[in-house]
Amino acid sequence: MASRQSLKKVDILRHELKALRFILDNYHAGKLAEGAIVPRGEFQSAQGRALHDEIIAAPSRAAAEAKIAELELPDVDIDSFLHLNGEHYYTYPALVRERAAAIAAGKIRIEDA
Repeated sequence: MASRQSLKKVDILRHELKALRFILDNYHAGKLAEGAIVPRGEFQSAQGRALHDEIIAAPSRAAAEAKIAELELPDVDIDSFLHLNGEHYYTYPALVRERAAAIAAGKIRIEDA
């Protein structure tokens, strides 16, 4: 039996935040096709899903940033998230999708630590 790779929750969250920052920087500018958006259900963390909801539901980037600024999410520094530049995070949405598929297939397990 092949061993499964494991990832820590903090690593998953860190990569999801980078993907979401890229999406925030590009979604409302029309730079992402609808199919290029990582579906909400592929985010493993509650924090990632909450941020995804705010980004996608907002009518503009400014509105998304305002709603995100009001959030209090465990293990997420909202001020840092909002001040990051997501330009270089273009590979992270695909990484989130790949990991979601691997977790669903049982190839990756998530560690609590």
